[in-house]
Amino acid sequence: MSNEDYREKIEEHRQSIEIAEQQRSRMSRSGRTVKKKKKKRKNPLLNILLVVLLGIPFILLVYVFFFYTPSETEVAEVDENGSIVEVQRNQTVSASNKEQQEPKIDNSNEDKAAAEKDAEAEKEKAAEAAKQAEQAKAAEATEAAKQAEMEAAKKAEQERQKQQELARQQEQQQTQAASKASSTTHTVQPNENLFRIALKYYNDASGVDKIKAANNLPSNSISVGQTLIIP
Repeated sequence: MSNEDYREKIEEHRQSIEIAEQQRSRMSRSGRTVKKKKKKRKNPLLNILLVVLLGIPFILLVYVFFFYTPSETEVAEVDENGSIVEVQRNQTVSASNKEQQEPKIDNSNEDKAAAEKDAEAEKEKAAEAAKQAEQAKAAEATEAAKQAEMEAAKKAEQERQKQQELARQQEQQQTQAASKASSTTHTVQPNENLFRIALKYYNDASGVDKIKAANNLPSNSISVGQTLIIP
C-alpha cells in the first residue's frame, strides 16, 4: 500500500471518530434535558390534599355559623350531699336563627315623630317669616306716616311764614297809607340831608328813622329833587 492509501484510511478513521464523539455529546445533552424535566414534574396529589385540609375548617365554620342548631342542653346543680337540686334547660341558638327570632323594631313611630317635629319646625319658620314681614310692613307704614307728617309740618310752616309775610306787607301798606294821609311831602334841596330835614320837621334827630321808614329808604343817602314823605 502506498502512503496515499494510508493517509486516506487515517482520514476516514479520524472522521468516523469525530462523528461518534458528536453522537455521544448529543445523547448526553438529551439525557440531561430529560432529567431536568423529570425533576421539574411534581406530584399533583400533594396539592389536592393540601387544599382539602385547608378547606375543611372553613366548611365546618360556615356550617356551624349558618346551619347548625344544637339540641337543648341540661344544666344541673348538685348540692353537698350529691343530690340534684335544680335542672335548667338552655337552648343555644345559632347566629342566623337568633337574627330571625329577634323581633324587628318598628321605626314607624320614630319616623312619625321626626316628621311631626320637622313639620312643627317648618311652621315655626313660616310664622317667624310672617312676623318679620309684618314688622317690616309696619315699619314701612310708620316711616311713611312720619314722612307725611314731616311734609305736612313743612307745608304748614311755609304757609304760616307766607301768612306772616302777607300780614307784614299789609301792615306796612297800612302804615304807609296812614302816614301818607297824615303826612306832608318834602322835595330835597341842594345841601340837604335826612338829618337837616328831620331837624326841620321834628326838631330832633330821631325823625331820621321815621322818614326812612315812611319812604322805605335802605340808607341815609338821598338825592336833590327827591320827594320824601314826612309822617
